[in-house]
Amino acid sequence: MTQDLIEERRQRLQEQWRLLYASHDLETRVDEKIRIKAIIDPIEKELQALGATTASMPTPSNVRIDRLPTVSGEFFGREAELQLLNDALANDTTNIIQFIAPGGTGKTKMLRYWLDQVRPEKLIAWSFYSQGASEEKQPSATLFYNLLFDSLDPSKTIADFANQPEKMGEYLADLLRQQNCLLILDGFEPLQHSSAVLRGELKDRTLRALLKSLAAHHTSLCIITTRIAISELSGHSQPVVISHNLENLAEQDGIKLLKSLGITGNNAALLKAVNEYGRHALALHLLGNALTIYLDGDILKRDRIPELFGEEAYTDVERHAFKVMQAYKTWLKDTPELQLLYLLSLFDHPIDTEVLEVLWKAQIPGLTDKIPLKAWKVAIRDLREKHRLLSTHEGRSDLLDCHPLLREYFGKQLQTQQPKAWQQAHKKLYEYYKAIPKLLPDTLEEMRPLFHAVTHGCAAGLQQRVATEVYYSRIMRKEEAYNVKKLGAFSDDLAVIACFFTDVWDKPSTKLKGTWPIGIVGNAGFCLRALGRLREALAPMQACVEMALRQKDWIEAAKGASNLSELQLTLGDVAQAVESGARSSRYADQSGDMFLRMGFRTTRADALHQIGDTATALALFREAEQLQQEHQPEYPRLSSLGGFCYCDLLLAQGSTAEVLERAEQTLEWVTRARRDVLSAALDQLTLGRAHLQQAVEETPPNLPLSGEEQEQATHLLEQTVAGLREAGQQQYLPLGLLARAALHRHTRDFARARQDLQEVFDIADGSGMRLHLTDYHLEMARLLVAESLAPCPPCGGRVGEGGNSREAANLAYHIAEAERLINETGYHRRDKELAELKT
Repeated sequence: MTQDLIEERRQRLQEQWRLLYASHDLETRVDEKIRIKAIIDPIEKELQALGATTASMPTPSNVRIDRLPTVSGEFFGREAELQLLNDALANDTTNIIQFIAPGGTGKTKMLRYWLDQVRPEKLIAWSFYSQGASEEKQPSATLFYNLLFDSLDPSKTIADFANQPEKMGEYLADLLRQQNCLLILDGFEPLQHSSAVLRGELKDRTLRALLKSLAAHHTSLCIITTRIAISELSGHSQPVVISHNLENLAEQDGIKLLKSLGITGNNAALLKAVNEYGRHALALHLLGNALTIYLDGDILKRDRIPELFGEEAYTDVERHAFKVMQAYKTWLKDTPELQLLYLLSLFDHPIDTEVLEVLWKAQIPGLTDKIPLKAWKVAIRDLREKHRLLSTHEGRSDLLDCHPLLREYFGKQLQTQQPKAWQQAHKKLYEYYKAIPKLLPDTLEEMRPLFHAVTHGCAAGLQQRVATEVYYSRIMRKEEAYNVKKLGAFSDDLAVIACFFTDVWDKPSTKLKGTWPIGIVGNAGFCLRALGRLREALAPMQACVEMALRQKDWIEAAKGASNLSELQLTLGDVAQAVESGARSSRYADQSGDMFLRMGFRTTRADALHQIGDTATALALFREAEQLQQEHQPEYPRLSSLGGFCYCDLLLAQGSTAEVLERAEQTLEWVTRARRDVLSAALDQLTLGRAHLQQAVEETPPNLPLSGEEQEQATHLLEQTVAGLREAGQQQYLPLGLLARAALHRHTRDFARARQDLQEVFDIADGSGMRLHLTDYHLEMARLLVAESLAPCPPCGGRVGEGGNSREAANLAYHIAEAERLINETGYHRRDKELAELKT
């Protein structure tokens, strides 16, 4: 093939790739996306063979993705808010606006109207609103991240930022700034905590980093709608970040809304009705439709709408809207329209009519039986056009959506009044979704139907079947833990696991038998811990121990208590970590398992080391190693995490040579056996710290490190940080960063030291890792002292000379914070270091 023909073929394939890629929509049915991917993959391989890659191909310069729900009806009022949006979009000062209001107030409708007016050239609008705001739900933002990468940089994927959620958030913020792209995040509350303790905090570290970065600088604007104010934005002042409480409609706008729906009556009567329904946009919309269809559009006939049964269970906002929904339920009794509303309540997202037809064909008694297919289609049309309760999603007539409050009300009615039909419908959906993908999906996209299968199967009361047929065998691929270890999909896995709980995160479904409840609760704790949601991970880890004790399962009790001790230590609850460590050792002895008896003595010993009881800790480490030698004489030394903790104590005592010998031996064992990445990274960290300590001992005071020991330390600590990132266990990464920061301090690469310490702070402060936070303040204080003593090449003086009071105050701050945290946590291992800094 000539070069011209190759170039022609390459261009043709690139154009074909672009067209296919554009059709590879995130909301497309999964089977259709798989078909498109099967076409794209060979094209990409041929392009690579021809010397071109899709990563280098140009992408459209205009980004305009609009995933806001379609909202029916005319728009009235909100002049002040519309002006606020216009001003913010036009100026260079405002970076983020969050509109805060209860459901049904009209947040989404306002944004839809505004977007239709301004038509921004570059836009990404995404809605989470259908997923609900309950703590019981644990939504994932994976689809949203996929959309951002697909739209802004197809050469990157989530996998490129494995175990670096903060870095991914910052990178996405940079992409939005480069494109000068307006970002709209609608219905944000599913990604926030709604409990009293954590109210408003973000569950997702990537989103936290994304919003933090955009709040600091944005070339366009980010607009958020939520029911709960985002606590992470509270520290920013206006006009950089504007928090605006969206009130209910003004009286005159409420009257205009009713009139637009065909309601008749004098202004006084209309005004009274508007106030009776709390000026709530959704409630007035439902009232107007109901009066028009059933009560001649006469505002005076609204007294025929009965009061809401059990209204004490609802808020004022819900009561007004649910009162009209209750009337609809009465008026639509025994009609396909009511059955269709029940069907839509089975889902928490827009649904394809093809899936509704699956339920219709199932002929579920009391729900989809005895109704002709034509009647179903007429019901869809009438609910959309006559009752105005449904809307099409993204302009697709085959994708139906409704307000989440409608789903909530009719779902509760169906579940409580027709529980058998509720379960049968969810069971049918379980069978449908679990049959869509291949047996073992390879990607998150292919995995999505299995996630839906878990949701519907658990709603059908099939928790045990779902756990064995789908979650364990196909999502996790049994002991492989594919979903988290291969795909890194911790948030998706957590969303799935939540379905197996009656009360997250400590009460699993009673329908799970045998060891399944302990396993599910343990997985929840593991995912929460990996996601940096450490305080939330406490409840499931404590529940694991309690369940194991009730069953007198000493092995699981020992494992659970050890995990709990490690978590409590990370959080800075050192005294509790010592107690849990002692329990883990005691339960291990009761189990008779030699490996656990050895391993969990090191858990207890490490907790005692951190509290400052070095003698007892050292005795326990030696006892554990004696058991190791008896159990596995071919491996006579502690290794992996236990070995790392022992070497950590030995380094603190100055036994550098012994530590070097130990770590070199255990790293050789790990490498030879091809064990996990974490064990190798911890051995490299131990070796790197030991070489650094030796280099410091050999270097005269006030001189930067150099020589072979320093080079060894640098090489090993670079490997350490890379390995800890790959391992994906966020609680260990600060250890590597702190060690590398200390190395940079000694080599006087102060800028890189600060960079590492900033990452430590971001991880530790955001996740509540108080021991790492203490170490951050201590190392920052040492860095400030080193900077003040280092020669300044241009002037020949010292960096800190000149009596800079700001640096002195900064040093005092870090020392004071370290002291406060040591006293709060009981982290008395650091007492000596603190005293040295204070003097």
